[in-house]
Amino acid sequence: MKIIDVKTYPTIYPVSQPFSNGMRTTRQRPFGIVEIITDAGITGWGEGTGLPARRALETQVIGRDPFHTEVIWEGLHSQGVDAGAISGVDIALWDIMGKALKQPIHTLLGGAFRDKVPAYATGLFRRDVPDHTAALVAEAKGYVDAGFQAMKMKVGFGPDYDIKNVAAVRRAIGDDILFAVDANCAYDRGSAIAVGQRLVENNLLWFEEPISSDDVEGYIEIRRALKVRISGAEQLRGHRAFRRMVQERALDIIQPDVCICGGITEYRKIEAMASANHVRVLPHMFGTAIRLAATLHLLAALPDSPRAHEPFPTLLEYDMSENALRTELAKEPITHKHGVVAIPQAPGLGIEINRAVLEKYVQA
Repeated sequence: MKIIDVKTYPTIYPVSQPFSNGMRTTRQRPFGIVEIITDAGITGWGEGTGLPARRALETQVIGRDPFHTEVIWEGLHSQGVDAGAISGVDIALWDIMGKALKQPIHTLLGGAFRDKVPAYATGLFRRDVPDHTAALVAEAKGYVDAGFQAMKMKVGFGPDYDIKNVAAVRRAIGDDILFAVDANCAYDRGSAIAVGQRLVENNLLWFEEPISSDDVEGYIEIRRALKVRISGAEQLRGHRAFRRMVQERALDIIQPDVCICGGITEYRKIEAMASANHVRVLPHMFGTAIRLAATLHLLAALPDSPRAHEPFPTLLEYDMSENALRTELAKEPITHKHGVVAIPQAPGLGIEINRAVLEKYVQA
């Protein structure tokens, strides 16, 4: 089997109601979608944070065996292609391999430890509303009513906003709901510690990305200062970028994103490195139906660490923000049922792409 063509689709989903994290306001959601076509009639789909140049695809991908994932990865990397753009190609290759072998990707990864995963609702952004606290409380209660047992809120807007609103949401959802916060790198070390000391009073599951994603020394300092798990690394690209963060135990939880770090091929190296250093892995997910499906396969194949009788939950990040490329791109959308999501069982990624939806959001 040989690859005969690669098609790339730069897509943008325009958000009808903008929302903000601690660093920026989102008005549109860009994604790079990749389709790889083989001479066996098998097509694979992938997603990345960018798209490789046509020349790199022609010299390093077209004409090759889709099972040669390492060769293709290194070839694209040698041409200067960013890991976020390689991700889309790599995920599409794994989709093809699964379809060719008539197996879901999690089987290719060594088998599934679970056939469903609990999800945490990612939302609770700051929006342009008269009363932020009331809006956040109502949204959080809605997630509880929908069956979610975990959720994550955006912080990083300054101590007054963060301390007041995190406390309000915790009171609204009660003590039994798992509750994490995410600053999206909006703080410096001192501010993260000062604000974090107040936030941890609300029984937090973790404090995500308080500072810049590459500040290893800063994360070590924060982790020592705060009595809460510290998580991050979703923006890092390539397994070598994770080396110091993992080896120096700067984070309790690393959150590689399969569409940023370099795809499934590179993610496996990151997970192995984390396992060797006793660092927990929970993949980040904030993309289309392709990223959601790929992340579910990674979670299915992720062993509990440690293998406790009551292990730390293997949680899926379930993006609740507006994005039709997540909710409509797959012909059979991946949805939660009372806060739990089933792992796809069909070959490859286990989803079929709705081309009409894809074409609607492709940019010229």
